[in-house]
Amino acid sequence: MESLLHSLIRYQPFKAFWVLTTAILTILRAPFWLVYLLPYSFRPHSSWSLRQSFMVRILKVVLYHTSLVQAHPPWSLTPNSEKERWERIAPSQKNIYRGVLNDREIKPVEVGGTWYPTVYEQGNARRRAVILHFHGGAFVIGDGRKSDLGHGAGLLTSHADCWVFGLQYRISSNPGCRFPAALQDAVTAYQSLLDRGIPASSIILSGDSAGGNIAIGLLRYISETSNLLPKPKAALLWCPWVNPGYCLNPRPCSSSRNYKTDFLEDAFVEWGIRTYAPPPLDATGPYISPLNHPFKCEGVPMWVQFGEVEILADDIVRFAEGMRGLEGNEMDVHEDKGLPHDIFLVGGILPFSDAAEKMARAMGQWLKKKL
Repeated sequence: MESLLHSLIRYQPFKAFWVLTTAILTILRAPFWLVYLLPYSFRPHSSWSLRQSFMVRILKVVLYHTSLVQAHPPWSLTPNSEKERWERIAPSQKNIYRGVLNDREIKPVEVGGTWYPTVYEQGNARRRAVILHFHGGAFVIGDGRKSDLGHGAGLLTSHADCWVFGLQYRISSNPGCRFPAALQDAVTAYQSLLDRGIPASSIILSGDSAGGNIAIGLLRYISETSNLLPKPKAALLWCPWVNPGYCLNPRPCSSSRNYKTDFLEDAFVEWGIRTYAPPPLDATGPYISPLNHPFKCEGVPMWVQFGEVEILADDIVRFAEGMRGLEGNEMDVHEDKGLPHDIFLVGGILPFSDAAEKMARAMGQWLKKKL
C-alpha cells in the first residue's frame, strides 16, 4: 500500500494534492516547533539560534517530501533570468570521452552554465582565475543558476577574486541521465574553458556535496587518463559526498550519530544514488563512491571543508586521510564547528550566513597562497 501511494504522488493531480496538504500541515505545525525549540536544551545543537534550529527542521521536511514526489527542476538550456551570463556548450569534438565515460547508452550532449559575477573577460586583471563549480543536490536537484547557486557563487567571487562558472550538468532524476552523464558534462565544461584559451593553471575545480563528488571524479579522470587533459590549479571540495554507495543500505542518514544536527534525509539520498547508479552499475566503484578508492593527484592542492555535526563528517575525514596517504597528494582539511551539511550552498537559507562567510574567508586566504 505504501509503495502504491508513493508511486501515485509522483503524478498529477496526486502530486499537487500531496504538496498542498504537506504545505498546510507544515504551516500548522510550525508554531509548535518554534515553542518546542525555545529552550536551548531542545535544540539540535547548543550553539544554534532558534531560527537556525527551526530552518534546519523545515529544510529536512522539504527534502523528505521533495524526495517522495520526486520534484526536480526541468531540463532547459534557455537563458531565463541569467540572460547574457548564460552560456551553452556543445560536446567536444576531441576524443576526450574515454574509458568510464565511453558508455553505450549515455552520450555527451550540449549543456549550459552561468557565469558569476559577470561573463568571463580574457585579460581582466581584477580576477585571477576561473572556478568551475558543480552544484550539490544528491545528483537529482539543482541547476547551478542564480536561484540555486547564488549564495555559494557569491562566496567564491567575494573571497577568491575569481570568475565562477556554475555548470548545469544533467541530473539523474531526468530519464537517461544516470552515471556517467554528469561526469561527461564536467569534462565538456572543463574542455570548453581550455578551448577559450584559459590555461589549466588558471582553472580551479569546485563542488559542494554531490557536486564535490563530481569534482573528485573529474580529478580522478584527469589523473588516470595520462595527459588527455591538463591538471587544474587546485580543487575546492565543500562537504563532498564521497560514499553514495552506502546509501543503498537501510536508514543511511537516520542511523548516523549526527542525524539530529543535519537536514539530510534517508529518502533524499536514496533517491539520489538509486537514479544516479542503478543496477547493474556498481555504486561502490571509484568514480561513484571514492571513499575507499584514493588516487594520486600530484600537483593539485585540495581544500576540503565539512561541518562538525553533519552526517557526512566521518566519511569526509576518512576520505581525506586516504588521499593524504598517497605520496604527492596535498589535502588541507577544514572542520567548521557546529555546522550541518553544505552551508556553502544553503547557508543563506538556514541561516548560517556568518559561518559561511568565515569559512569562505579561510578558503580565500588558502587559495591566495596557491595562485
